[in-house]
Amino acid sequence: MILLICLAVLPITVSCSEILYEGPLTPSDESIAISSYNSDQTYDVTKNTPLGVLASVSDLSLKVSDKKYDGMGILLLDGIDSFEYDKDKGSTWVCEVNGVILDDYGNPDTDGLNVKILSPDDTLAFYYGNKPISAENALASVIFGKGENEVDLEVQKSEISSPNSVSDEELSSVSGEIPEGNSWTLILKGAITETMNQSYFEEGASCHKGNWTDDSGNEYTGIPLWRLVGWVDDEDSHSSEGFNEDLYTAGYTITVKAGDGYEKEFSTQEIGTSDDVLIANEMNGEPLPQDGEKPSYPLKLVGPSINGGNSVGNIAEIVLSEFSSLEQLDPSVSSGSTESKDSEIPSIHIVVFGDDGKTIINETTVNYRMMEESFPVIGDGETEYKYESITNNPDDIWGADQNFAGGFKIKSVVKGTLVRDLVDLVGGMEPGTSIKLIASDGYETKLGYSSVYPNPDAILKAGEPFVAWYKGGKTIPDFKEGYQLFFTGGDDNVFSNWDMHETMESNLWHYYWEAGVQYPSAAGLATKYIDEIHVYTAPESEWELFLDGSSIGGVITNISSGYYDSALVCQFGSNHLGTYKDSQGTSWEGMPLWFLCGFVDDADQHSNNAFNESLANSGYKIIVTGENGTTLTIDSGDAKRNDGYILASIKDDIIIQADDPSWPLVLTGSAVSEPVLKVNKIQLKPFE
Repeated sequence: MILLICLAVLPITVSCSEILYEGPLTPSDESIAISSYNSDQTYDVTKNTPLGVLASVSDLSLKVSDKKYDGMGILLLDGIDSFEYDKDKGSTWVCEVNGVILDDYGNPDTDGLNVKILSPDDTLAFYYGNKPISAENALASVIFGKGENEVDLEVQKSEISSPNSVSDEELSSVSGEIPEGNSWTLILKGAITETMNQSYFEEGASCHKGNWTDDSGNEYTGIPLWRLVGWVDDEDSHSSEGFNEDLYTAGYTITVKAGDGYEKEFSTQEIGTSDDVLIANEMNGEPLPQDGEKPSYPLKLVGPSINGGNSVGNIAEIVLSEFSSLEQLDPSVSSGSTESKDSEIPSIHIVVFGDDGKTIINETTVNYRMMEESFPVIGDGETEYKYESITNNPDDIWGADQNFAGGFKIKSVVKGTLVRDLVDLVGGMEPGTSIKLIASDGYETKLGYSSVYPNPDAILKAGEPFVAWYKGGKTIPDFKEGYQLFFTGGDDNVFSNWDMHETMESNLWHYYWEAGVQYPSAAGLATKYIDEIHVYTAPESEWELFLDGSSIGGVITNISSGYYDSALVCQFGSNHLGTYKDSQGTSWEGMPLWFLCGFVDDADQHSNNAFNESLANSGYKIIVTGENGTTLTIDSGDAKRNDGYILASIKDDIIIQADDPSWPLVLTGSAVSEPVLKVNKIQLKPFE
């Protein structure tokens, strides 16, 4: 059963196209691997670009071409699901950001789908059809709206059995704006909450019309009720899978409420999926009557099974409740519980490494049931824990006044277990040491001793880190983020950017690049899919790498060891990790040299075009300085996008230790005849 409702709840006009996906826009500086169908090459694309956002939707099948990558640096979108580029028919996909179609061919440096940098306040849409393509004539669409101020879907899902608990504040945060001239709205409450205004409802009714004629010959038209409940029956509000047929079959209650407080309850079995049981907005081609003691206007429930006391007019709200799906869909799940079978519960492997950073001296494996039974539970199932978003203010990147002007990147009702309780299972930590929380996709977050075992002042400000295993009424593995890192957030349950500044070592701070500004991002620490915790017994020696591009018109900066380590797990953008095995069989991992040059060769430090290829073609010297002033000079033309030059910080799968002759960095790779050890400086200078 396919649900294709053409109701726009975002500030975008939507046609009667097939909407393959619709959801919030939540860009991030993480990377996602995208393969080209015509070359089998794989590219890392950041999730703050249109292509990266699109590729993050796991249910969509993309057809991406790299035929223009070598010359223009762009990847092309040739297909989504069954809607593919067809030159003969003139069918293609276009990408629209904030209502403007990107011109990736004409402006590849700014409009490439893997180049254009998005912010949380943007809107993004992909439309398929014959040019000129617009929302009005598209045959298929994929739509992303503003995500920063969306109500957390998991939080709303937790209230599914108590729809009346949705607060006024939550209603005010639903997406969509009511334009002038709209005289009424319809509120839908279920797993999520949405508000439809008059224009949106009428547009949807023209797309997916239901009709029914009463015994007096009056013809009612509107939207079938089953289509409307599909909008909010789960978190998938507007895609081809929007209507959750399994939930509907298992059964829940649909309450239709009038503006005067009158309400009537129906079961899904009573309503069925007939298009003649509908929420009507017109009778005989005209708006419903507004006269009489109890006018039907603006909306009325009608249909062959709706009569007498079952009829509801002046409808203002539709609420879904009393879901019985869990027992009926999976008998192994007990009533009122979302716990999964033991065999299906993911676990976390906790490992302690010796002074060499490689030898395992202790380890254990736990799942959330063991955590819940053995340790105090953080969270009460009602309290919301939040991560502050970036400030979006270049003049106040930290937001020390903590007015949270940028809002919250993450806000979720969660339960979990303190990280220190988990670390104590394998012997705890010593001052000066650190741990890594590692996700199944390779992403890492590093925490120091002072975060895992905070002092009273730090607890008051930032609270303590904990691993969440319950979110929005669901336990692992039934919420998609898996085990996720949160902080108790002091007295306000918020882990802010300033909390990060005040309680964490500076080399462990997380950043997010936006429009050339390096913003502190506390939310960048919210690692998901955690399946490993590595505990290190030896204190890590810190270092800095000096980068200087000022002689060729660029900038000067210092990169800390913590920042460099985080860069290797997706904070610098695409193609950030280089690997090499030397003639002795030693494996090296690190940052390609050209990537570091791009960090300081001009003012653009962190976009997908950060590496200035024109400057590299013009020619400059790259001077790498290491132990005792040893230098190696490389021509920029040779180093240009050449992963044969790697500045390695990892040797044989572990971070280079301070007692290693090559610490902290080694210039190596297939293009390097003699490695440069103990690298501490890289300078870009013009040829004389």
